[in-house]
Amino acid sequence: MNDLVPEITFKDTRLPNVGFEVITLSTLYQRVASGEIEYLGQPHRVNFHNLIFFTGSSGEHFVDFNTVQVEKGSVVLVNKGQIHAFDLVNQPQGKVVVFTDAYLDKVAAAIDITIFAPTHLVASYLQNLSLSAEKTQSLMSLMELIYTEYQLSQPNISYLQVLFAALLTKVSESRPDIYHHQMTPAQIKCFDRFTHALSLAFTHTRDAKIFAAQIGTTYKTLNNICKMATSRTAKQLIDAYTILEAKRRLSIDNIQVQQLSDFLGFDEPTNFVKYFKKHTLMTPSQFKKMT
Repeated sequence: MNDLVPEITFKDTRLPNVGFEVITLSTLYQRVASGEIEYLGQPHRVNFHNLIFFTGSSGEHFVDFNTVQVEKGSVVLVNKGQIHAFDLVNQPQGKVVVFTDAYLDKVAAAIDITIFAPTHLVASYLQNLSLSAEKTQSLMSLMELIYTEYQLSQPNISYLQVLFAALLTKVSESRPDIYHHQMTPAQIKCFDRFTHALSLAFTHTRDAKIFAAQIGTTYKTLNNICKMATSRTAKQLIDAYTILEAKRRLSIDNIQVQQLSDFLGFDEPTNFVKYFKKHTLMTPSQFKKMT
């Protein structure tokens, strides 16, 4: 296991005005074999979104602390900030679409799609989907249109944006666990503000009332919206996010408990150990030995 989890950033593609990139998995495997990239098969953190559509043989995909089985028709969604790894043993075939928050916001605003919101905080969230044969064929056709247009020397940027929006729409159809299906636009925005604030400030505070004030709402309103979106309270979501980040760093980074305690804003390492054990039923050291 490497000492530090690679942090992978989104690089401008050959078509910077497009805002996303389509890559075949076979191309990625070839780049690993040639030594061009080394991190693909090990857990790495991404600062962009991934939509991975599998079209060939079966295999696995690792996301945070779950290994999911994939086959033809599987779709794996990896949110910005999550850790994932590709299966270099079985090398299942397919395509991956990578894109930034900025491009997602630009496209999703026009079609009311929220599939890449931080839904991994939702208790019922599915990291991967298994599509029906009909939906698989539909998605394969869309991906092929996108990939073909993307490879042209002078692709139609507007057409690509429409295709990308269509792709998100089709995937969203298959996501019954998406919280925004049952919430008003105002409630969705409030929840999104909370999760964004949480991602920025979880090392400074774990007080739900402080987060409510930061995003301009009341504690009661925030709690109700969190329950509606995730069936968990705001405090439970804060704790879940903190524990998930602690697990990531314990499992993948070569970080000591003292360092992690300081990073997460605990006054004393003993307080962090008690907090971690309360939520996981094991100490950080015990968890680290298991991974």
